Parts: sequence; structure tokens; C-alpha cells
Amino acid sequence: MGATQAETLYVAGILAYYAQMSRSDPLMSPSGSLYEVLDNFVLPGLTPEGAPGLQDPRILEVAGSQTLLLVGFFRDQMKKRHNLEWYDQLGSGFFGRASERLREKKKADLLRLVAQHFSMWAVICCNMSRTLREERYLLKI
Repeated sequence: MGATQAETLYVAGILAYYAQMSRSDPLMSPSGSLYEVLDNFVLPGLTPEGAPGLQDPRILEVAGSQTLLLVGFFRDQMKKRHNLEWYDQLGSGFFGRASERLREKKKADLLRLVAQHFSMWAVICCNMSRTLREERYLLKI
């Protein structure tokens, strides 16, 4: 099953967005590792009071986006320390839960597709990362 153009643009947008983000920004700093994804988006939900933010579709979308960035683009670096199949399921779950809570049907449908194809997108991002590393001096014009 192939990806839609909307999915492709959405995933490209995620990568472009995080390529421009600074890790030193105190307010909007993206997770730097899968440990941080776990600390920020999973563990708070396991407390008795839960994590009300994890019901917000925007927060869930951010969690899914950061998970995709780390298990996709940085897959080769992360595979030595993490069970990436588990994180693929986690990222898919973030996008799936975000799509269930969104009221905007078009965006909900897009996030549902990204959730369904999360593993595929992670592999595509990984392959792109490898290509950029291996052919960094090769300009094809």
C-alpha cells in the first residue's frame, strides 16, 4: 500500500520543522532521545492522576512527530539502545489517538493514515538519512 501525497508532504513537513528547531530553546525544545519521549509523553500517563495533556490531540501529534523523527531519521543511531518496533507502535498510537480526538475530519484522516503507515515512514526516513550521510557531497542538479 502506497502513501498519499498528503502523507508525504506531512512527513516532509515534520522533518523540515525539526531541522529548524534548536535543542536549546527552553520552551519548545524537541526530544533529543527516545528516553525523553518516554519521560515526556508516556510515563506521565502512568501516574494515578494521569496526564491531562495526553488527551490533547495537539500534544499527541507532537509526541508522534518527535517519535517519528527519532525512530525514523535517527533509526541507525537508536537501534543499538532501543526496541524500535515498540517505539514504532508507540508513535503509531500517538498519531492514532490524536486522529480520534480531532474534530477536523481532513486532518484526522491524515493522522490516521500516518498512524497506519508509521513503520513504513520510519523506514523511509531512515533511508533518507542514510542517503544524506553517504552522499553528502554529491549534488544532483
